[in-house]
Amino acid sequence: MKFSSRYLVVHLLLIASVLGACSGLNRSDEPANKTWWLQPYTGMVQMAFPTAILPVAVDVTVVPGLDTKRILTLADNAQLNHYAAARWVDNTPELLTSLTSRTLLATGRFQVEPGRSMRRAEGCRLQLEVKEFFATITASGQTTSVQVAADGKYLCGPGSPIAITLGTAVPVADESMTGIVAAFQQALDEVMEDLLNQL
Repeated sequence: MKFSSRYLVVHLLLIASVLGACSGLNRSDEPANKTWWLQPYTGMVQMAFPTAILPVAVDVTVVPGLDTKRILTLADNAQLNHYAAARWVDNTPELLTSLTSRTLLATGRFQVEPGRSMRRAEGCRLQLEVKEFFATITASGQTTSVQVAADGKYLCGPGSPIAITLGTAVPVADESMTGIVAAFQQALDEVMEDLLNQL
C-alpha cells in the first residue's frame, strides 16, 4: 500500500510540474506588441470637382532596411534599429502606398488605379522611393526627431516627367510611443502636402 501511495504522489508531482512548464509557455516577460495607425493627409480636399479627374497609378518603394512593419530608429552612429513591441499596421511600402493613394483620392483630383494594369498612355503614374522613414535617436537612446524623405517622378501625358523631392524632420517633444507616432503623422502630413503642391 505504501508503494502505491508513493507511486501516486510521484506521478501527481510529475503531472503538476509538466502542467506548470506548459503554462509558462503562455507567459512572457516581453511586452505585448502594439500596432500603430497613420491617417492619410486630407488637408487639401478639393471644394469643387475639377473638369477631369486624372487616373493615376501609385508605385511606392523603399530603400533597403525600411521594408518592415517595425517602427525604426537611426542612431548617431548610423545604427538602424527599432522600438521594442511597436509595429505599423503593414510593411512600410504597403503602408505608404495606401496613405499616398488615399491622400490623392481625398483631393478629388485623382482616381487611383492599380499600378501594374495601367499603361502610361492611359493615365498618369506617380513613382516614389522612400529614403527615410525613421526616428533619429542619440547614443543614449533619446528620440530627437522623426524623418521622412522620398524622391521620385510624376509622369502624365506626353510631356517630360516632373521630378519629385520630398523631405521633412519633425522634432519629438514627448518620447512616449504616442508622441513619437504623432511626430510621424505630422511628418507624413507635411510630406503629403508638399507632394500635392508639386503635382
